[in-house]
Amino acid sequence: MDLSLRRALAGALGEDAVTLDGAVIAPSGAEGVAEVLRLAQEHGIRLRITSGQAAGVEVPAGVSVLSLSRLAAITVDPRNGVARAEAGVTLDVLRASLADAGVTVAALPASPSSEHVGSLIARGEVPRRSLTGIEAVLPGGDTIRLGGSVLKDVVGYDVASLLLGSWGRLAAIVAVHLRLVPAGIRPPAAEPGGQRAGDGVSAVFDPQGILVGA
Repeated sequence: MDLSLRRALAGALGEDAVTLDGAVIAPSGAEGVAEVLRLAQEHGIRLRITSGQAAGVEVPAGVSVLSLSRLAAITVDPRNGVARAEAGVTLDVLRASLADAGVTVAALPASPSSEHVGSLIARGEVPRRSLTGIEAVLPGGDTIRLGGSVLKDVVGYDVASLLLGSWGRLAAIVAVHLRLVPAGIRPPAAEPGGQRAGDGVSAVFDPQGILVGA
């Protein structure tokens, strides 16, 4: 990444959001994620998305890491049975916040491989019924919000099902709305989550191949 582009990113996101060599970009909010993806498409920057810290993330040569670890807000609404969690929220923090409210996420696995909410969804480690909504940024910087904070607010095309299990190849998942149930309720038999996005679907979402899946 050249110096002028690093300066453009630092100017838009803040000096602390971009490493000196541009290998790691860590915006503090969804607007910053949108700006990164806009500039990435404009300048041909290839990105690998992670919901946690960039340390230990394997990337091919010439690829930068887009870290969503600073997106860490969480809101629990037991009355409506929904929680909104940003991509960088750790599952430990999510579980603690839900326990305080006497609820849990429907069909949340006991030992997922993911440590953060964003990767939990990107890897398809919960069934579709666990989601009431999803917020994501597409390649090019357009933000989409599907579903919402009430259980009936899911209409239109089911893009959430495409993003569930997409492994970072279709969009940057910045926040999700999760269906809650009272703590202590025995979950039903496990259901499959999403599936890894195929090349055909990826080409529609990301025709320039900006996003490098895990």
